[in-house]
Amino acid sequence: MRVFFVAISDYTGNSLSIPESLFRFISYIRRMDGLIRFLCEGGYDCLRRATRTHRSDVIVRLCGEVGLRPTEVVTVGLDDVVTVDGTRFLDVGNREAVLPSAVAHALRKYARSVDAEGPLVSVSERRVQMVVKECGNRTADATGDDRFRDVSTRKLRATHAMGLLREGIDPRVVLAVTTYDRLSALEPYLEPSGRERIVAAFAGGRQPIEQPTQLHRTLSVAADVGDALAAASASSEIHDAVCARLAETEGYRFAWVAETTGDGLVTRAHAGIERETVDRLLSDHAGLVELALEERAVRAGDTPTATVIAVPLIGGETIRGLLGIGTDLDGVSAGERDLLTALGAQVGHALVAVERKRRLLADTVTELTFGVDSKEAPLPAAAQALSCTFELNGVVPVEEGVLCYVAARDTTPDAVLDHADATDAVANGRFVGENNTESLLELTLGRSPIRTLTETGGRIRSYTVDPRQGRLVGELSTDADVRAVVNTLTDAFPGVHLKAKQQGERTVTTDTGLTETLTDRQAAVLRSAYFGGYFEWPRDSTAEELADSLDISSPTLHHHLRIAQQKLLRTIIEDA
Repeated sequence: MRVFFVAISDYTGNSLSIPESLFRFISYIRRMDGLIRFLCEGGYDCLRRATRTHRSDVIVRLCGEVGLRPTEVVTVGLDDVVTVDGTRFLDVGNREAVLPSAVAHALRKYARSVDAEGPLVSVSERRVQMVVKECGNRTADATGDDRFRDVSTRKLRATHAMGLLREGIDPRVVLAVTTYDRLSALEPYLEPSGRERIVAAFAGGRQPIEQPTQLHRTLSVAADVGDALAAASASSEIHDAVCARLAETEGYRFAWVAETTGDGLVTRAHAGIERETVDRLLSDHAGLVELALEERAVRAGDTPTATVIAVPLIGGETIRGLLGIGTDLDGVSAGERDLLTALGAQVGHALVAVERKRRLLADTVTELTFGVDSKEAPLPAAAQALSCTFELNGVVPVEEGVLCYVAARDTTPDAVLDHADATDAVANGRFVGENNTESLLELTLGRSPIRTLTETGGRIRSYTVDPRQGRLVGELSTDADVRAVVNTLTDAFPGVHLKAKQQGERTVTTDTGLTETLTDRQAAVLRSAYFGGYFEWPRDSTAEELADSLDISSPTLHHHLRIAQQKLLRTIIEDA
């Protein structure tokens, strides 16, 4: 018997390692879409010749050669083109799509012809779909091939993805630059692996090819679990669905999920195995599990009866737990291990999404009040050194930590920024504006109680600091592990102590709309613009300053901000 501990990690887009040989056998699982293959083999060129206007040609090319959705086609402009080391990208909000040189030239030519200063294609999303449909019908009439009548924007996006895969582009890269975000979604668009392709792929001393039955089994689990994850409204539903699907799969005997809590690993779900047996396995392999969790890295070891592979579950800065799988197989191939890692990322993404939504929609919360007198916390240290006070106005998560907008009183902006430059806890600082009583500063805090609380699932309600100490008030969902959150915060900052805990009504509701309507990046840009005074008149912050703070380009910031405003206004107007 072999036992595997597989990571459930949040999907980042570059954390998966999926070998090329894996994808050469995915075609054993599903048939390729005939129309998409037909378009890749010359049909698309016929379709383009049926475009009668410059605009319709641009629309077809943005869908078929860049892979854009109609919602993206109607928003992109020349300002969204980004060039990196000679490669052009089109920033469409959630990703940067690769922009072929020929399409970039066509866009510039079209922009000059229509004198466009904003979005190039000034039509509705529905009109984009109709243009593609009309081109398909004209092509069918001209060629007598009725397959063109089924052409749609979705089919063109699939044609774009298949074209990239047929060029030999790494599937991980295809996931990053297209609208596809799951491995299973790419399956139908991969080339079959005939004998000639196999010989060519493994010529030169490459490793023997992996058994398609193993890959089929694991990939079918990932594909089937996807629907359950999308429909889940609670973490327990995700745990149960994953365990049940794995346990019923031929070749897998049992599965379980163990979550990291303040009391260590706690089994949350199991199938094909008793709870007591799971706990015993975790205890018998405690050394391996502890090493993997401590180092946050995959660790493997042999025991008299099993080979154990442990991969930590990491979400944000917090280790979340493990998914365990038992199998009768003699070994696990590199490809199957990568697929299990992909399954873990798929499940981890769903867990994060469910937790975030549950936290935002909860009617009641657990309110925690902390006293902060630690010199390791940047704001209390600055308040003590400068004899001033701070009040937190807003927080925006960024890669370096948290972007905080802080009102400072009884001091000068220069004094605060000079103090910030002298500490490693503050990555960047910027003066935003001032009035008669206070100054508004933007500080990027790397190590702070604010960051620790937010990354453990909390929401900041208020944070005030004077020369004596700080007072941090946060909210947690009522079913959160309060002790684990408190321990994480107080262990990181010994001067932080819990002063009060109580149940209360959730007071902040605006983030619910932001989370459901906007992407994370769009919400971050909008919050930064709001707290940074971008919407004030005169403006306290320019777009260039906000872009620097968020480590993005100015055109990218404008793009995200424009889409965020459009989405919120649409929601408000439609509700009205």
